Amino acid sequence: MRAARSIALAALVVASVAWAAEPPARVVMVSIDGLMPAYYLKAGELGLKVPNLSRLMKEGAYARGVIGVVPSVTYPSHTTLITGVPPRLHGIAANTVFDPDGRSGGAWEWFASAIRVPTLVSAARARSLTTATVSWPVSLGMESDWNLPEFWRPGSEHAIDLRLLGLLCTPGLMDEVVKHRGRPYPYPLTDSARVDGAVYLLEARRPQLALLHIFEVDSAQHRHGPMTPEAKAAVENSDAELGRVLAALRSSGAEKETLVAVVSDHGFLPTSRVLRPNVLLREAGLIQVDEKGKVTAWQACFHASGGSAALRLKDPDDAAVLERVRSLVDARRQVGETGIRDVLDARQIAEAGGAEDALLLLNAREGAYFSGAVDGSWSGPTTSKGGHGFLPDRDEMHAGLILSGPGFQDRGDLGVVRMTAIAPTLARHLGVSLDPRADEPIPLR
Repeated sequence: MRAARSIALAALVVASVAWAAEPPARVVMVSIDGLMPAYYLKAGELGLKVPNLSRLMKEGAYARGVIGVVPSVTYPSHTTLITGVPPRLHGIAANTVFDPDGRSGGAWEWFASAIRVPTLVSAARARSLTTATVSWPVSLGMESDWNLPEFWRPGSEHAIDLRLLGLLCTPGLMDEVVKHRGRPYPYPLTDSARVDGAVYLLEARRPQLALLHIFEVDSAQHRHGPMTPEAKAAVENSDAELGRVLAALRSSGAEKETLVAVVSDHGFLPTSRVLRPNVLLREAGLIQVDEKGKVTAWQACFHASGGSAALRLKDPDDAAVLERVRSLVDARRQVGETGIRDVLDARQIAEAGGAEDALLLLNAREGAYFSGAVDGSWSGPTTSKGGHGFLPDRDEMHAGLILSGPGFQDRGDLGVVRMTAIAPTLARHLGVSLDPRADEPIPLR
C-alpha cells in the first residue's frame, strides 16, 4: 500500500511539473477594419504586396468569407467578435446610440458596460489571464489589465482630446507608450500610433489576450470606394503594421504558443446615392421639427446603419403607427427605383439576430446608402464612395479571417465561416468559457 501511494505521489509531482513547464496559451486578435477576403485571396491578381497576410495564410488557415451580423457595421461586429453571439443577444445593435431628438452630439456605443454577455476579456480575467485592448470598439471602461480604448469627441480634431483619452486609459498607460515610442502621440490617432501601443504591450507586458483594432482600410474605402488604388494602398500599409505586431510577438518570445487571428468586421459595396427614410416620416407628420429643422416630437424613427435602417417606435405597441410606416415604405417602393431591396419585419429581424426593439428593417440595394437625416429630400447623391451595413447575405459583405498558430498550422482553406464562431474558437485556445448561447468553435484538424 505504501509503495502504491509513493508511486501515485511521484506521478502527481511529475504531472504538476510538466503542467507548470507548459507555456501559457496566448491569443492576439488584430482587426483590420473593412478587410475584404479578396484582398488576401487575390493579392497577386490585385497587384498587392501583403507578405504578412500571405505568410499567415500559408502557415495557418484562412476563410473565403465570414458571414457577419445585422447590421454589418463596426461596433456590433466587433462585439460579436469577442462574444460569439449576435447583436440581439450582446446588446450593441448599431455604431451610434439611438438619438431621434439629436441630443447626444453624435455619440457612439463606446461603453463596455452596455455589453450584456461575457466577452473574451471578461472570460480571460475570470481565469486570471492578463488582457490588453488597444482601440477596440466598445471598450471604454472595459476591465482589461491594460486598456487604451477607442473614444473621441465627435467633431473634434484638437490635440487637447489626448488629455481626455489619457484619463480614460489604464492609469499611466499612455505615458508609458509615449515614452516607448520616443515621441508624442498624434491626434487624431493614426494606425501607426495604435500599433505602437500594441507593440509596447506585447513586448513589455506580454498579455495572454491582446485585441487591436486598426481602420485605415475602412476609411480609404469610404472615401474612395472598395478595390481602388487608395484602398489597396491602405491594405498594404495595414499589412506592414501587422508585420510590426508579429515582430513584437517574436521578440517577446511568445510566438509559438500564440494563436494569431487577423479578422475584419464587414465587407464593402460601392455607393453613390443616399436615402433618407426619416424624411418620409417627417412628411407624414410622424416626426415633427421646428423652424431650424430640429426634432421636437416623434412617433417613429429610422436608425440608419449605412446599408440598412432599423425602425423604432415611441410606443412599440402602437400597431397603427407601424402600419402607417409600412404603407409609406411600400408606396415608395412602388414608385420606380427606390433603392430599397428588402423590408424585414420583427420576426425576420429576430431570426437574423438583429436589434430586439426594431420593428422593421430596410435593406438597401447596391449603390444606395441610408441616412438618419430628417431634412432634405428622400434621395440624393452621396460623397461616400463605399459603404457597409447591408444584410450580410451578399458576398461583398463578407468579412475576413486568417488564423495562424496552435491548432491551425497548415490548415488551409476553411471555406465560409460564421462570425459568431470566431470568439468561441479563441476562447477554446485560452481555455475560457463564453455565454452558453455562443456559437460552436471552428473545428480543429
